[in-house]
Amino acid sequence: MTTVLTTSKLQRLGYERYELASTLGVSPVDERLRSLTLEFERLPLDPYSRNDGRYRRFGRGVLLPWNAEFRWMPDAVANMPDGTTVSFNDYRQGRHNPEFSGLVRQMPGLTEGIRSNSLLAELIEFDFAQTAWNEAELCWPVHVGVHLLKLSVDRPGGRAVASPDMLHQDGEPYTFAHLIYRRDAEGGENVIATPEYAGNLPEAVADEGILDRFVLHQPLASYGVKDDLVSHYVAPVTVADGAETAERAVLLIDFTPMAQRA
Repeated sequence: MTTVLTTSKLQRLGYERYELASTLGVSPVDERLRSLTLEFERLPLDPYSRNDGRYRRFGRGVLLPWNAEFRWMPDAVANMPDGTTVSFNDYRQGRHNPEFSGLVRQMPGLTEGIRSNSLLAELIEFDFAQTAWNEAELCWPVHVGVHLLKLSVDRPGGRAVASPDMLHQDGEPYTFAHLIYRRDAEGGENVIATPEYAGNLPEAVADEGILDRFVLHQPLASYGVKDDLVSHYVAPVTVADGAETAERAVLLIDFTPMAQRA
């Protein structure tokens, strides 16, 4: 059963930053990291991106807390008019994303190369070890959401925008973000604020409401948030001076107990 960390910064303040390249012993030439990088380089366009430069895949798994066993859930499959099939997963944010409020979005599923990557398995294990649950929750499976999200700008003067483009909460109790790479990018600043500012841009938040600002630069620079304690935001990405294009690739992992609700 997972260790419950009740005194970590994540549990006390609602967020914590990590440098997992050193923690997990992953070098820049690690083949598993290179494999994930290739997967991000060929991500399909987010079908709900409105010329915002977002590329995405999404998959779901189940983790059993009592023995740390993890299994991927199957994707849904749709038959296309040209005779091909595509895999996808429903993604629901309910009221937590005002840009798609109440909409069930169908996101491209994960490739087998992603699912079988042992570095991803290590990241899921590390992230879950930072979470804390009560004993009743630990008697149920935990739903694990895995997002590959790339913000890509194809010209100087353009920008790529995350959704929602505001401070927000996700709805899942815990979410962790891991930078995979950043190329010729400006912007992409992460902002952590107190939860009452969800729905606002950071510039509208009083100084005392901002808990932290930082930019993820190196592969596997990471952070986690405890959703009920904070809101969070990532600024748009633009192209650095002298470059023609820019990319910021982030792996997101979230956890939600599948406990029975009244």
